[in-house]
Amino acid sequence: MTATTAFEMPPSSIAALQALAIAARRGEAQAPKLTPGALKLLEQLLGAPEQAASLSISALAERNGVNASSLTRLAHALELAGFKALQALFRADAASGAFYSTRAERLLDLSHSAASEARGPQQQQLWDEESINLARTLEHLNDKQLARAVQALIEARRIHVVGQRACFAGAHYLAYYLGYLRGDVRLIDSLGGTNLELSRELGEGDLVVGIAYRPETRVSVDYCQQAQEQGARLLALTNHPASRVAEMAWLTLVAQSQGPFFFNPMGSLFVIIETLLARMAHDMGADAVASIRRREAMIARWQVE
Repeated sequence: MTATTAFEMPPSSIAALQALAIAARRGEAQAPKLTPGALKLLEQLLGAPEQAASLSISALAERNGVNASSLTRLAHALELAGFKALQALFRADAASGAFYSTRAERLLDLSHSAASEARGPQQQQLWDEESINLARTLEHLNDKQLARAVQALIEARRIHVVGQRACFAGAHYLAYYLGYLRGDVRLIDSLGGTNLELSRELGEGDLVVGIAYRPETRVSVDYCQQAQEQGARLLALTNHPASRVAEMAWLTLVAQSQGPFFFNPMGSLFVIIETLLARMAHDMGADAVASIRRREAMIARWQVE
């Protein structure tokens, strides 16, 4: 950083990159000179850091509606050696422990930019982005994938559902309602620290549903790996197609979770879960109805409120 500027050039972190984008949007004198298109592209990358960290240059360009050369030119305008140097900033941010706080800071700063103000109130932006997430999720959830996943959920000897921390809500939701449709469903939680020991039950014919969002929880990853090594199948539900759980999985369903919210948006995950359960009940037909009635009878007997 020089004595004549408040900005680090070339930027060496996402925080520095964020500061440059905000200064450029405000038209500050010492800000880097970016074309309107380059500034818009930079803001899009900052708004979806997971994509910027993981996608290839061609895939990232396609996702942002530009040519791959635009990403290279943006890197050069920021005095970086090229796209790989720019992507390295996002990857370093992804590997740090300050994932959510960095996103929160970015959200607060970018909410004051002219581009953000032009898109309307923050709550409207959140609604719009979540709608886009849902549309993209359903677009990539093809019928063949869905049918394979549902068949595995119906035919598996036993099912273990694992999802820790933020993903626990989705794991609990899925496991609870799977229990209405079939038996031998176990939710893997962290009670007593015996997670990995429970995987000893699993083998061929069993299914693990691993729910893991970035940043992935090690317990979830370790459980899925252990179960897979013992012969169980792994169905991954994730927001990141290049996640560790996805790389291990027999089948992966991706829930899009981009946008300005500083935690991982979960709307698409629950839509995938509801879609799986609805399709499962449809395919099971009368067996599903009978199973649900048995569960309801038990609840009524014990007067569960």
